Amino acid sequence: MYSVVIPVYEAETCVGRCVESWLAQTEKDLELILVDDGSKDGSGRICDEYAGKDQRVRVIHQKNTGVSAARNAGMEAARGEYLLFTDSDDYVSKDYLEKMTCCQRESEADLVLCGFHHLYDGASIRKIPGSAGVFQCSDCPEDFLLLYEQGFLNMPWNKLYRKKLTGRFDISLSLGEDLLFNLDYLRSCRRIAVLKEPLCYYIQEEQKTTLSSRKRQDRLALARRICRETENFYEQICQEEDEKRRSMGHRRIFTRYMNEIMDECEKTPTDKSLTRKEKIEMIRSCAEDPWVGKRGCEAVFSCPDYKILWFFLRRKRAGMVYLLCVLRSVIVRAVHHIRRKKGGLIWNL
Repeated sequence: MYSVVIPVYEAETCVGRCVESWLAQTEKDLELILVDDGSKDGSGRICDEYAGKDQRVRVIHQKNTGVSAARNAGMEAARGEYLLFTDSDDYVSKDYLEKMTCCQRESEADLVLCGFHHLYDGASIRKIPGSAGVFQCSDCPEDFLLLYEQGFLNMPWNKLYRKKLTGRFDISLSLGEDLLFNLDYLRSCRRIAVLKEPLCYYIQEEQKTTLSSRKRQDRLALARRICRETENFYEQICQEEDEKRRSMGHRRIFTRYMNEIMDECEKTPTDKSLTRKEKIEMIRSCAEDPWVGKRGCEAVFSCPDYKILWFFLRRKRAGMVYLLCVLRSVIVRAVHHIRRKKGGLIWNL
């Protein structure tokens, strides 16, 4: 049996869509564990209604302790041999479980992951892994690096896990806990299977992307921790690599940290919680970040806008970086407006 853990918090407008997508699966051997994390709206009642209509649905009600604690509670209650996760505002295609389980049976993999649809601001962007197939972590550091670079290890909701190999989500963290959970899981993995199909739907809302100044500081500190732990993991699996390739691997991992820096800069124009002066000061603090100063030149940027931002950021031209981010924001909004008028274009990434 397959256990699906769905943390639910203040999701009365969307949890039904999520649950319905699972109950409609072509693979029927599943249980849904809905963890109501202290919702104050009608989410808990909706969860109970589904449990009353379908015996495959179970509900856990708990005080609000965060998504990690909710997932941990669901994992503890799971009866299946395999675990899957979905967030309550997301949903999956009707053959998601069938294709994931079929891939697992054929490959005997400990972890199966797939692509997904990223729905954001009127855009439907298909995120596809760069390579498909089966590989062993200990033998294929390049495959690991590709998945890490492309962001496919950052989340639990496009993956199928063996329950006996899973650890726990760190409830002390509010950012990055998913990636750390996956890195810990990979240490127990023998074989990973990758599907290039986008089989689930990740929904991102603009209002959920703004961080408080404290969260922003925590995010960069955590990004450093993730970078260090990822480099340590990479060292464990690339013992046969020559020094030049290992050095390039570390540069590629560090680039993810620099991408976090660039992301923070690019978000400033839409952050309504800060004044223009505060936004520029935030960008200046990124430029003065110790790791940026010490290791920034190691980054290998693939996005042209990041290359341009880095040219000015490394010179501590915070005002110019902000103006470029404003210009980019205007262009992105215009492109999204055109896309919405045309019914929403699909990008493959």
